[in-house]
Amino acid sequence: MKNIAAQTFTPIYDQVEDRLRLVINYQDIQNRVDFMITRSFILNLLPAAEEFMDKHYIEDIVAPSVEPSTKQKNDEGLSQTDGVNLELLRTSEELLLEVNFSFNTSTQQTSITFSSKNIQSVAILDSFMMQQTFKVIKSAIPYLKWGISHQF
Repeated sequence: MKNIAAQTFTPIYDQVEDRLRLVINYQDIQNRVDFMITRSFILNLLPAAEEFMDKHYIEDIVAPSVEPSTKQKNDEGLSQTDGVNLELLRTSEELLLEVNFSFNTSTQQTSITFSSKNIQSVAILDSFMMQQTFKVIKSAIPYLKWGISHQF
């Protein structure tokens, strides 16, 4: 199994696959992986991630602000140039099968492991980066198409 250190996260809704594409290290072709995430997986992952953050980072959690419209979020999160690069550097997709969280009490950081059949990608994140990572993943969800409330 190939192991990759996750440095960046770029989520995009893939209309053809009707899945979220979570691109790890999209500008680093040697260490890039495109994880495909199903609707069902997202519906289980996000509440688990929020519960984990509430348990370990309760004092660091930033109050949610009013969410901009979906179009605004999509426009802010991905420029046209980014879209072109994402397509040019596209790797074969890996179906995301598992995400594991591990909290280190001495560093106050979390290790997140994303796993498919062939690839594991690990990110070490602090409270702020955990919040930002899952906020950006949520921003790519096609709420209306998937029948999910924006408050999810």
